[in-house]
Amino acid sequence: MDFTNTGSKVDGTAVYPVHAAQTSGLLTRCEPMLDQDKFRRMFLKGIPLRMWNGDVYTPADLTEKLNWAMNEAELLLKLTITREAFQHKVPFDYALYKAYIHIRAEKGPIISLEQLAIVSADNNNIFTIPPTWIETTNFAKRLINVVPLLAAYGVNQVAGAVGNAGIAFLTVMDGLNWVPAYWQIQYTAGLATAEGQVPAPVNELIGTIAAISILSEIAATYRYNSQSQSQDGISQSSTGPGPRQYELRIEDLIVKRDMLVKKLRAIFSNNFFIDNI
Repeated sequence: MDFTNTGSKVDGTAVYPVHAAQTSGLLTRCEPMLDQDKFRRMFLKGIPLRMWNGDVYTPADLTEKLNWAMNEAELLLKLTITREAFQHKVPFDYALYKAYIHIRAEKGPIISLEQLAIVSADNNNIFTIPPTWIETTNFAKRLINVVPLLAAYGVNQVAGAVGNAGIAFLTVMDGLNWVPAYWQIQYTAGLATAEGQVPAPVNELIGTIAAISILSEIAATYRYNSQSQSQDGISQSSTGPGPRQYELRIEDLIVKRDMLVKKLRAIFSNNFFIDNI
């Protein structure tokens, strides 16, 4: 999908590392999306992909597991991994309006903002906020602010007529504190600006989630803890962990998954949410 839009407002820095204007390139921080070949090399070395009943994990099966793991990672992180376009409305809150129109997007981190406008219930565009007023520094945290200081100080002028813009602000004049579905925002969000590139820790999280699922399914087919064989008076017996075949490895992966989720959410989300009444 082509997300190019000449009118988009972008931060101008990298999504990961956050606010990086330039990197040395000595460390691979973003890489192609995890595929089944690399997944086998990095997470399943020494693991026979054949179940006790004879079923085998095929490359197509591994690819499906990775797709599901990616969706689960998005649910755990509450973020969008691949770059996607979104449009939704948020309410007018007078307290937030006074705080430079403090708006939080549903998805994040925000890569580019295509439009911030006041749109009526019948989808008429009443007023579009000029891009020059939009502050981008908190896009990584899904926050949008409007800071019209350039126009206020005469440093820059906003081209075009505002039309019936004054009507949109009658809510403020009338003393209303809250109006539902007042601001409409159009934006793209994702964890990487380059198509197909994701932060390396995200790939690690996806692989960890997929490995937990696969090891759990393989271990479940080991139904017996012990086996014995006897022939011509000679007997042999062996004891194994049975369904707990990969228990320690799964526990390690769960700890790793939870740690990655916690660290990544701390980077792209606020630890504390402050609201007003």
